[in-house]
Amino acid sequence: MSSSVASAADLMMGCVSSISEPRTLMYVFEVNLEIKEEDGKGSFNTVGKDKNGFKLKTNLQKQICLVIKQVSETGSQLFIERCFGLLVAAGRHVKHSDMQLLEMEEQVGSNTTTSQERNCTIISATWDPTEASFEPLNTETSKDVKQYMTVAVDLVIRGIREPVRFLIETPVRVYVQNERNFWYFQRKTLTQQFYLNLKEVVSDLNDIYYEVLNMESSGELDRNLLNLNLKNFSSLIPSPSITSIDTLTPKEEYYSDGDEPLLSGTGLVSKDCSEDVLESWAEVLGRWKSTKQRPRQLAGLVRLGVPEALRGEVWQRLAGVEEGAEIMESYRVLITKESNCENVIQRDIARTFPAHDFFKEAGGLGQDSLYRVSKAYSVYDSEVGYCQGLSFLAATLLLHMPEEQAFCVLVKLMYDYRLRDLYKDGFDNLYLRLYQLNRLMEEHLDALWTHFESHHVETHMFASQWFLTLFTARFPLYFVFHIIDVFLLQGVDTLFQVALALLMWCKKDLLQLDFEGILKYFRVSLPKKCRSEEAAKQLIKLACSIKVKKLKKYEADFIALKEAVEHKENEASEVEQLRMTVSRYEEERKLMMDEISQLKDMLKREVNQADTDKKTNSAMINDYKLIRQRLDAQLRTVKAELEDIKTKITSCEKCTEFLKKDEKDPLRGSGDPIKGEERIRELELELAQTKLALVEAECRNQNLTHQLRAAEIELQTAKNSWPPWLSKTLTSIKEVANKKDFPNFNVSQPGLPNATPTFVSHINAVRRESVPIRTDRIAENRRDSAPSVIKDSHSCTSLKTQH
Repeated sequence: MSSSVASAADLMMGCVSSISEPRTLMYVFEVNLEIKEEDGKGSFNTVGKDKNGFKLKTNLQKQICLVIKQVSETGSQLFIERCFGLLVAAGRHVKHSDMQLLEMEEQVGSNTTTSQERNCTIISATWDPTEASFEPLNTETSKDVKQYMTVAVDLVIRGIREPVRFLIETPVRVYVQNERNFWYFQRKTLTQQFYLNLKEVVSDLNDIYYEVLNMESSGELDRNLLNLNLKNFSSLIPSPSITSIDTLTPKEEYYSDGDEPLLSGTGLVSKDCSEDVLESWAEVLGRWKSTKQRPRQLAGLVRLGVPEALRGEVWQRLAGVEEGAEIMESYRVLITKESNCENVIQRDIARTFPAHDFFKEAGGLGQDSLYRVSKAYSVYDSEVGYCQGLSFLAATLLLHMPEEQAFCVLVKLMYDYRLRDLYKDGFDNLYLRLYQLNRLMEEHLDALWTHFESHHVETHMFASQWFLTLFTARFPLYFVFHIIDVFLLQGVDTLFQVALALLMWCKKDLLQLDFEGILKYFRVSLPKKCRSEEAAKQLIKLACSIKVKKLKKYEADFIALKEAVEHKENEASEVEQLRMTVSRYEEERKLMMDEISQLKDMLKREVNQADTDKKTNSAMINDYKLIRQRLDAQLRTVKAELEDIKTKITSCEKCTEFLKKDEKDPLRGSGDPIKGEERIRELELELAQTKLALVEAECRNQNLTHQLRAAEIELQTAKNSWPPWLSKTLTSIKEVANKKDFPNFNVSQPGLPNATPTFVSHINAVRRESVPIRTDRIAENRRDSAPSVIKDSHSCTSLKTQH
């Protein structure tokens, strides 16, 4: 269990007892921790939480949000200037070096207008659980494993020279991302109250600053259980008149320590006892040993107080230790085992009963014995482990008996008297006890209860430490021993009787105080009023006279209210889940509507395209029908003409002979097919040779054309560079040459019957004449499959290679 269960009653603010003395002040801060996870849509949602801690998922980016505010409504305010750092680590009781600093995203100071409440600071930081240092917090938690995480925030507070650390240790459970029924967990935050004790210091320059004395935590607070409505329960009983405790506690003793709280372990308990009392106890103990049953006179003697010399034996008998020999034997084995709480135990034993000589010396017999007993119990009770405050109860037992017996009595107190239930299941049983105390206060101390409500003083601020430590942490030893006497006799009812007795004795003083005054009174003044033995006896006597018969009824009411609250929370969770489901369905519906709209548009385009294609196809079909009709008409006409020609040819003898000769042609008749194929191959070869010659001629023609153009260009270039007299001479020669006839150059050109022959036209004529021409009838019927003519030199070369 977390060590944060200590001193929920340490809430009181210090006041000035003397102007010359430095003041000790106390401030109460409330810290709300919220963990969010990425929802896959670019935002973060709060994770679920129940009494077993936060519910996390693996491999999801997380965000930690802290809201820190000072809940002390009166007195001076401490202003939080900035956040020095936000750290996270897996496990609890971790070292500072093992904590990982997070990157802060947002920080809203207490003096900004963004804060909705006075002196409220909001801090948020992102957290990537996939990093190696966070592997335990990113691995699915086994059913038999209890996983913790630690969150620490360092704040720079005006007037305090060093950063102040708020440390939260909380259980967590990690699930896989696709875990079913994950939404059943309600989304809520973790709330803790921290009590900052400061000492006022005046510097040499008369500047006032503060030193941190200590920081204590109340543990997790469940507001739903702490704020259960009590207005529906009546049956108020007037409180009896009580003699003021001031008459039993001298004023000089009350103010002897000034403004400082009373140290635990204060007070000397005398072992002197009258002979009559010893004789009575000797008779009772003898009968008890012989009959193995509690004598009837035992209850009266215990309520008057067990003699100090007999307390060790009587406590063991009241607890039934003689029946737990196995536990005593196991102690020797347990102290040899290791415990994960050793560092915390070592730290706490130095603060346990510092006013008593037996525990004052570091490394002495008292501290060593206390360490071994606390460590053995943390190993023995693995579910609860070690809790801060447990060491006070163990120290009280060690003052009266050896280690083995003290360990056995501690186990009996925790199990048989159900003190361990106060630490289990998220302090549910502690909330039950605080609720019962609320109802008892409303029944017996109506005026004080109303006063507390008006000043926002809650019972957990002072009574949680009383219940968790059995009043051993603050009160003098004589009073503590007497309370344990009665508690071992009659059980848990003693807690309520002593608490009510203390409230009745100091009712008059409490009604005159405000919030800070009430808290300081519980922390400083009330323990000092119980210093004298007479005052302690009167308080125990008053406590034993208070009837608490309605505890069962109050427990039933608490269970009913708790079930109602849980039912309401479940309904709220279901409503939230339904709202999320509806929102998800709305998003899915929008996506489906968009998809349907896109499909409609696509279908419309397809239909339009199909209509267009249909019209096009219909038009093409109609065109084909017209073409077919036209071709059919032409075919009929041609057939008719052919028949007419045949009729005319039949009447002509020459035409008939020609037709007969044509029928004898091996290419047209039904001659030898082998000879026909050979003839076809010869013709194809001849055609290829002819085309090859044509290509070669074209290539030569093309080369000559290029050479001619190059010569003309060179001639033109040279002509431009000739001297004038040379140009005139050449022009004259050219004119004379043009006047002469060139019979060999006479080449007719189509479309120009009287064209004058030139050198270029002569070249073109020669080029055409160089092409071989076949005029026989076979060449005219060349096959269509022959290769086409290619007119470039490269193709000419390739064609030569092929043939």
